[in-house]
Formats: sequence, structure tokens, C-alpha cells
Amino acid sequence: MSYETIILEKKEGIATLTLNRPEKLNALNIKMIKELESAVVKIVKDRDVRVIVITGAGRGFCSGADIGDMAQAAAPAETRYLVQTAHKIILALTDLEKPVIAKVNGVAVGIGCSLALSTDMIIASENAQLGVIFSRIGLIPDGGSLFHLPRLVGPAKAKELVFTAKIIDAKEAERIGLINKAVPADQLDNEVNTLAKQLAEGPTVAFGMAKKIINKGLSMDLSSVLEYEAFGQTIAGTTEDAREGVMAFLEKRKPEFKGR
Repeated sequence: MSYETIILEKKEGIATLTLNRPEKLNALNIKMIKELESAVVKIVKDRDVRVIVITGAGRGFCSGADIGDMAQAAAPAETRYLVQTAHKIILALTDLEKPVIAKVNGVAVGIGCSLALSTDMIIASENAQLGVIFSRIGLIPDGGSLFHLPRLVGPAKAKELVFTAKIIDAKEAERIGLINKAVPADQLDNEVNTLAKQLAEGPTVAFGMAKKIINKGLSMDLSSVLEYEAFGQTIAGTTEDAREGVMAFLEKRKPEFKGR
């Protein structure tokens, strides 16, 4: 399937999803939301995909919603449909039992920041800027920011970022734990490619189970997490990758995981 506002590429188990409206700093419009939903559904169903990388074309990651375009959806029912569709994308990426990396190459604000926060790891160019700037137009953050933000930086810092609509640079974002790593712009591609390749060669089922338990564990007590770990370990232990991992250990060689 061909897309007009995004690019979906797959190579060696890595699906790269590129937001492709560089003239608008990849602002989300109605068409992009619908195309993103289609692409994410396709990725979820593709067993050959073991890692997802999300990035933006040109000099931005995503500058938020295209306000002019969204204003055309004046009817409350249509606006609600678009927000719910965007939220389905966020939920799918958060729940996806495969690693998801955000390669933040430039500005990531508003729903663009929310999209980045819904991934498992964020690697950003030192030139990047991030912010939940919804209050500048009298709105509250959506796209899961009110869920992910306090879990990453704590409630007090989350409230500061929400109330002030402050835009911070990648180095500050790394310092407060909002992103995993800030790297020089000319090293971003290599940094993300290396990480994605490493994860694509890993035990995909085990990654998925661990991700699911980490996400659920944030609202559970220890005994409940231990129960989930026992259940997850039972499943992981039956995979081809687990058998390969044991054999590789015994044979003193690097395991060759297949994601099964």
C-alpha cells in the first residue's frame, strides 16, 4: 500500500515509519492520522517485523497537530473520531510486544512529543527540542502524555512542563529522564541503526513479555508482578529462542535468535 504522508520501510526485521510532511515539520493532519493507523495495524500483524523505528523527514520529528487542518473537522463527532484514532495509535505502540524506538531528529512538541513518549526508547539529536505545549492554545495534553510524562520525570516535573508549556532541548530532556540519550546530529542515524539492529537480533518474544510486564507493573504490587513474571517466564521458556540461548551458552557461542 502506498501512503502520501508517511513512509513505511522494512529491512532485516526493522520497520521504519517516517512521518513525511517536512514542509510542515511533519505536523499531524487528518490524512496522516488515518495513514498512521493503517501502517501501525500492518506492523502489528507482520511477524517478520521485530523492531519499529519512528522518525520524521527533514528537520523535524513532529511539530504537533496541524491546527489549520484540524479546524476543518469542526463537528464535535468528527473531532472526537480523530482524537480517538490518534489515541488508538498511541495505545497500539505502547502495547506492541516488540521494541519501539523514537529517532527524534528535530522538534517534537504537542502530539508529536506524545507520540515519542509512547515508544520504548527515545534517542534524540542534540538539536532536537521537546515539549507538551497544549496549554498555549488552551488545551490539555493528550496522546497519552498525562500517562507517560509523570512516569518518566515524576509528577512535579510533569506538572511544570504541562503548566508552563516549556520547550526543552535534548540535553535537558536526557538529564531529567524524558529521553534515553541525546547524541550529536551527525551520529543520530548510526546510534539508532546500531540499537535497532541489536534489538532485531534479540529474543523478540522475551522482549515483548518483559515490556508488557513493565507497563503493567507500574500499577501493581510486587506479588502481582512476581506472578506475571512466573507466567511470562513459562511462555518465554517454551520458545525456540530460549532453546537456542541455552545451547549457545553451553557451546560458548553467540546465540542466533529468530524471534520465535
